[in-house]
Amino acid sequence: MSLNLLKKSNSLFGFFYRYWISIILLVILATLIRQNFIINTFPFDIHIKQAELEKNTAINERLTQENLELMLEINAKSDQKLEILESIARQKFGLIKEGEKYYQISVSDQD
Repeated sequence: MSLNLLKKSNSLFGFFYRYWISIILLVILATLIRQNFIINTFPFDIHIKQAELEKNTAINERLTQENLELMLEINAKSDQKLEILESIARQKFGLIKEGEKYYQISVSDQD
C-alpha cells in the first residue's frame, strides 16, 4: 500500500516536474485575466475613460476660448489706457514720440 502511495506521489511530482513551464504560464495567464477583467473591468473602463477624456477636452476648449476673449478685452482696455496716458503726457509735460517733430505755435494777443 505504501509503495502504491509513494508511486502516486512520485507520479504527481513527476507531472509537475515535466510540465512546470506550462503550469507557471497558466498561473500567469489566470492572474492577468483576473487583473484585467475582474478587478479592472477592462472593456468598461475604456469607455468610461474615453467619456472623461472627451468631457475634459470640451472643457479645455471652452476655457481656451474664454481666455482668448479675456486677453482681447485686456488688450483693448490697455490700449485705451495707454492712449489716455499718452495724451496726458503730451499736454502736461510736452513729451513727444520718437520720430515726431514738435511745433509750438504761440498766439499773441495784440490789440
